[in-house]
Amino acid sequence: MKIALVSDWFVPRLGGIELQMRDLALALMARGHEVRVICGVPGEPEVDGIPVERLPGFRLPGFGIAVTPDVFAALRAAIDGGGYDVVHVHCGNVAPIAHHAVQHCIRRRIPAVATFHSVLKYYDLPLLLLDALHGYARSAVRFTAVSTVAGAALRPLLKDRVVAAIPNGIDLAWWRRPADDRPIRDTVEFVSVTRLQKRKRARWLVRAFAEAVKDLPPTAARLTIVGDGDERRAIAGIIARAGMADRIILAGREERDAIRDRLHAADLFLLASRLEAFGIAALEARAAGLPVVTMAQSGARDFLVEGHDALLVEDDAALAAAIRRLVVEPDLRQSLVRASITPPAGVDWADVAPRYEDEYRAAMAAVA
Repeated sequence: MKIALVSDWFVPRLGGIELQMRDLALALMARGHEVRVICGVPGEPEVDGIPVERLPGFRLPGFGIAVTPDVFAALRAAIDGGGYDVVHVHCGNVAPIAHHAVQHCIRRRIPAVATFHSVLKYYDLPLLLLDALHGYARSAVRFTAVSTVAGAALRPLLKDRVVAAIPNGIDLAWWRRPADDRPIRDTVEFVSVTRLQKRKRARWLVRAFAEAVKDLPPTAARLTIVGDGDERRAIAGIIARAGMADRIILAGREERDAIRDRLHAADLFLLASRLEAFGIAALEARAAGLPVVTMAQSGARDFLVEGHDALLVEDDAALAAAIRRLVVEPDLRQSLVRASITPPAGVDWADVAPRYEDEYRAAMAAVA
């Protein structure tokens, strides 16, 4: 098949959608498909062997969001002139290019799949208006979401349409820790990989950890946070005021190889975001053999099992309590670690890519 992957975002910008699109393109190309990315981010015309068409036009300063007609005209021309068998659109929170692509495919009856990567929990009115104006729920477009949580939030847009929950893909073999390579030490090493932005709730993670260990010996537990963002200074201030500079380390942004090394050197993974559509960082941690502590509202609950390989908590007080339990109850910690040796099922690209191929074929059949 000749496939266009369309999104507002792509590398060199880094985030969940960007990296998932790159990995999906590589997985599809390895399976013999011709793939091209169409995106709204400036950069090179090729990324890791993937051809990329980068739409010209003005972007909203500071946000990079398309706001002028010439961007959308270029998008329509790219789709119409590409001779694609199917257009696979990737939608985030604010995604004018992605939604314009969906609407163009609806009008032109072009085979299309739309994947939603975010939990649109507070977007009911905009979603209702989108459906009223463009007929998403009545269209031939195939809709998927990266988790059941993300799919459930689409009801105002799609009514009773089936939304296939197809997880983000991962190379399980690449992330796995060697079976005999688990460190033995006295300090319990926690790690979190997250953007330091309000939506990801790293401030609350830091406060929960500080509350959990405040009366324990300084060597009892340590938390390393990998990632960067506009909340870094505020978070550093919280750490300093809590007297946790020797227990909570802000490591900054790191590349995948370094993140894998961090995960292999840790004992447990923490994530405090509630509106997590999937939790790719949590999946990478599980693939590396780490138990996960995260919020029960997160889409990560699709691949985690409470009390088996994870602790899924309802609020911040419960998050702090779970962290403390894992420090002071070694039997609980070891039970979760043993369960996490087995990799999660159905998330390797060998499983995920064929599910998208099925959606592509269904989209083509729907407009035949």
